[in-house]
Amino acid sequence: MYQVLYRKWRPKTFADVVGQPHVTETLKNELMTGRVAHAYLFTGSRGTGKTTCAKIFAKAVNCLHPVDGNPCCQCDICRGIEDESMMDVTEMDAASNRKIEDIRDLLEEIRYTPAQAKYRVFIVDEVHMLTTEAFNALLKTLEEPPGYVIFILATTEPHKLPATILSRCQRFDFHRVPPEAVYGRLKYIAEQEGGDIDEEAGLMIARLADGGMRDALSLLDQAMGKSRQVNALTVCETVGMAGSGYIRDIADSIARKDTAGLMRLVNELYAHSKDMIRLCDELIAYFRSIMILCTVSQPEGLIVASEAELSELRLSAAHFTAAQAVHILDLLQQSYERMARGVNRRVEMEMVLIRICSDSDADTPHNAASPTASAVASYDNSAAIKGLLARTEALEKAIRALPNAQRPSGTAEEKIPILGTTSEPGLSGSSTKPAGNVPASVRELSDGAKPYGEWNKALEMLQESNQAAYSVLSESRAFLNGKYLLIEVGGFGRDMLRNAFVKNTIRQIIRQISGFDCLLGPYSPSSAVRYTQEAPGVPYAQNLTNQSTDHPAVTSAELIKQRATDAGIAVEEN
Repeated sequence: MYQVLYRKWRPKTFADVVGQPHVTETLKNELMTGRVAHAYLFTGSRGTGKTTCAKIFAKAVNCLHPVDGNPCCQCDICRGIEDESMMDVTEMDAASNRKIEDIRDLLEEIRYTPAQAKYRVFIVDEVHMLTTEAFNALLKTLEEPPGYVIFILATTEPHKLPATILSRCQRFDFHRVPPEAVYGRLKYIAEQEGGDIDEEAGLMIARLADGGMRDALSLLDQAMGKSRQVNALTVCETVGMAGSGYIRDIADSIARKDTAGLMRLVNELYAHSKDMIRLCDELIAYFRSIMILCTVSQPEGLIVASEAELSELRLSAAHFTAAQAVHILDLLQQSYERMARGVNRRVEMEMVLIRICSDSDADTPHNAASPTASAVASYDNSAAIKGLLARTEALEKAIRALPNAQRPSGTAEEKIPILGTTSEPGLSGSSTKPAGNVPASVRELSDGAKPYGEWNKALEMLQESNQAAYSVLSESRAFLNGKYLLIEVGGFGRDMLRNAFVKNTIRQIIRQISGFDCLLGPYSPSSAVRYTQEAPGVPYAQNLTNQSTDHPAVTSAELIKQRATDAGIAVEEN
């Protein structure tokens, strides 16, 4: 019967373990000096060698002829543990033996001394699955076991273990295996099996395995079943990936805003039975690399790619900014979550690609829809903001000192007229209202506003249509004053309300619930300075000098821009 590669090539000594020198060296030193503890805890992600090292340790501590802390693998003890005929080493799966009765049976076995070996070793895998009662039953024995007993607990989720268990064990954290180490091991095994694997394919498998050696060997086994000479194309065909060529074409089409080309690419991939959720995952990984290239000068340690792939990524990254990459990643992540919930994956993929190309915020990264994009696009430099405010105030004073005839038009002291009509772009049935008794500032609007009773229902509908907007606005409150819907929210919430897509979504929801078109603005009874997004000429606050100092840097920058514009100073946006 054929034995799969990850079982056939499972390490038999500490020297064979890949990527965990901090663990293997310590364990070997303890064995050589005789400082063997009674309980160990091995933690780490799947496939990193926890159970393997536990078995090697069980052999080494009982080996009749150890070599520098490693088992000889030749004596009767080593061979017995290897073929699982040695009763002194017990491996228990806590995922299926998690009850207190199972632990009682284990404790009953502990009463018996070793039959052949020096120590009885109990390996408990996935120990975090034990019940609270089972942990309590194990606790006293784990603290003071008989001198011939060694416990080795293994888990992928150490945070689920009680502190009383953690404090009684020597803990070893297993790291994800570095991509280069994964590729080196895969190449060695492929050659021993009469095949070969190139660097691009090896790094691609390492990226898919996410640092797990067992997953990497399983993928290599599958790929070598298709061809003994494994390359990137072989891996893509084996696991159903679109491949770097298609992903680059999609990224280039996004940069050109070629929606027709994107639809053709998706259709071609769908015809070849490519999984759309895996395609979305590939795009997320690709634009993560672009984001890193846009923000980090030396990205080699952060991106798993060959030199040729890295060069191609650099060319593609030249068409995007960091904020654009973050915005695209945010949309792809939302789409990935919707696909996982069972929606039509092809339609969802087509929708998100069209949204990426058509969303105006992709062109203006500083107005990105997501809070994450806003955080990347802006920065908080209070000293720089204060300096710019001081210079702007000095210019205003100089302008006020000029005779009226020499003043630039539109200074800060002039009244800004309220627009007579408002048109709602992006909404069917736009309303036009003649100028009348409309409040000039959001302070006046807020003072006369009443709570909007249907806001919780509106938030529920928003959650279904735009999860990102809902997560920011979920704790907000809304107030109504005539046609104005004022939303009380700060920080990222105000940035979110500037996004055209979010504003139109909220307006459509309010129209469905209450049957009227509304204008959006912030609810701010204080004297905080804001300028309306509905009509640029309508101020949110009349006193520009009462700016609160606790507003984020983005608001301060807008204040500088508005004050400079009012003073007749040309402002260039960057």
